[in-house]
Amino acid sequence: MGGVFWPRFGSKKKDSIRMRRFFATTFLAAALLSGCAAPGELDEGEVYDPIEPANRMVFAVNETIDTFVLQPTAFVYKETIPAPVRDMVRSFLDWVRSPVILVNDILQSDWAAAEITASRFVANAPMFGFVDNATGLGLVHRDEDFGQTLGVWGTEGGIYIMLPLLGPSNTRDTVGRVVDYFMDPTTYIGDDDANFNYQISRRAVDGIDFRARNYEVINDLKATSVDYYARVRTIYQQARNSAIRNGAPAPSVPSVVPNSSGEFDEFVPSSSDEQTGSKPAASD
Repeated sequence: MGGVFWPRFGSKKKDSIRMRRFFATTFLAAALLSGCAAPGELDEGEVYDPIEPANRMVFAVNETIDTFVLQPTAFVYKETIPAPVRDMVRSFLDWVRSPVILVNDILQSDWAAAEITASRFVANAPMFGFVDNATGLGLVHRDEDFGQTLGVWGTEGGIYIMLPLLGPSNTRDTVGRVVDYFMDPTTYIGDDDANFNYQISRRAVDGIDFRARNYEVINDLKATSVDYYARVRTIYQQARNSAIRNGAPAPSVPSVVPNSSGEFDEFVPSSSDEQTGSKPAASD
């Protein structure tokens, strides 16, 4: 049965290639399904969540891990590590991700953003990204991913998905995560074991840093939400739609009230700052 449902085992290198092809095929199928996953019309602000019971189970597990592992770790991190050092860690993580951001800038035909991303990468390269020289030069960081790229060109979000450990997503953004993984040059550096350890460590530090930067906001949301799951789901959709538009108001929302709900105003993104730019019109 393993040969049917999972790549056959052989050498490490061959196993790695087979597993990557297996996951690529799986998520390509998810991408094709995402276009027809959602119903024709959703009410304003509604999230398509047909697998809510399963999502809530995963959410409960994630919250348990957050309560007993991530939250205490983030607290120790922010209380014991000086802010300048934490900023260096954040800057390094942003710098390492620059090639993926650059490719997505280009795929979105956002040439101004692509120029800034490339310039930031070069400006911060002498210290391997640990020192952010670029922001002082007026080159402000803006994160981009393939899920946003799909959204820019009109791909709907599809089914809302709560991913184990990774948190809220949807079929479009889940596919985007996988594509970004394969576009990341660090995926192909070093032997399999060393690269696996690096990728896990990188994402663990990224998650701890995000949790530490949003420590009070997330705890307040937990304490004040009647239905924390539903509130996170709404905030995720609002945040993703805003990211796809680079913070510009939605076409259906008056420009004088770009974000009347204000649900995610206080969230600190995993990157240091956001830069408003232009993209082709998107629908989500």
